[in-house]
Amino acid sequence: MKKKQATIKDIARELKISHSTVSRALSEDRRVSALVAEKTRKRVQQKATELDYSPNLMAQGFVTGKTGTLGLQTYRIFQELYAYQADQVLRAADEQGYQVLIATMSPPHDLRSTSTPENQTRQIKQLLSRGIDGLFIHARGDEEESERILDVVRGRVPVVTFPYPTQNLSGVVEDAMANYYEATEHLIRLGHERIGFIGADWNTSAIGSAKAKGYLLAMQKHGLTPKRIPGKTFPIKPTQRLGKRLGDRFTALVCREDYTALIACRGLWEAGFRVPDDVAVIGNGNLEVAKYTTPALTTLAIPFEKIAQTAMKLMLEQLEGEETPRQITVRSPLIVRESCGARSRK
Repeated sequence: MKKKQATIKDIARELKISHSTVSRALSEDRRVSALVAEKTRKRVQQKATELDYSPNLMAQGFVTGKTGTLGLQTYRIFQELYAYQADQVLRAADEQGYQVLIATMSPPHDLRSTSTPENQTRQIKQLLSRGIDGLFIHARGDEEESERILDVVRGRVPVVTFPYPTQNLSGVVEDAMANYYEATEHLIRLGHERIGFIGADWNTSAIGSAKAKGYLLAMQKHGLTPKRIPGKTFPIKPTQRLGKRLGDRFTALVCREDYTALIACRGLWEAGFRVPDDVAVIGNGNLEVAKYTTPALTTLAIPFEKIAQTAMKLMLEQLEGEETPRQITVRSPLIVRESCGARSRK
């Protein structure tokens, strides 16, 4: 038989005092608990321990307007990049005494994706219905996202987004354009001229296009011809065929993410090309496995902890009354490892 959870009224009945006194004695707000005599407060705390009492956050929320919980709308947390970021958000929230409720769906660039704008709206509504105090959103990056979020939240709770920019919302923005400009320039400084980019089209506003634009700007600055390999070809086509095509055309590759870079490395190896001796490769994300591959992968290291800590800072500002939204930009440092050390073939 399920044991009934003790309540404030149970403690009050046992001690023969009012439940309001018990409530004040157990309050985490010292100004409130100080209203109760020290002797009484200790009796209440002891009885609460005896009865294995734990506060009902939802019930407290009806009274105080706060539940001590935050929402996080993100994507498949079994994939490392999303899992790392979610983990850091949970850590940052815990440091401030908050619990986090998570809603997940497929990432928007997944070919089997269920990450439609409608699903995002539905998940945000579900999190709001749980009485959260604030909402973190791992943004999709589409043009209508800001308006969609504002329309469903309607100012009921503070919102902080990452890593794409959102209008009229506070957020942490990863400067993908600057990151990819730096990565491409690194290859150019090594002497490469035939550098390919695997990812989104720089002529669109599609998700990931900022990465492509960073690559494009670096190539144009140095008078080199940019060449794009559509990201959707990975990993559908046989890696050996892709590796042969890539190895014949390029001496270096800049990839949209570490998974894409690792698939490219595999395809090049299967086709008889060596990384980095024949083709240099750079990824994005700094997956844990990236430093253990042979060769170890050069990659842009997404600052997961910094993004989470900054997002929590923006959330606390709003919870404390700040109403003016602001965006804070972060950069991903380039971690240089073995995979970008190829000699250029003109």
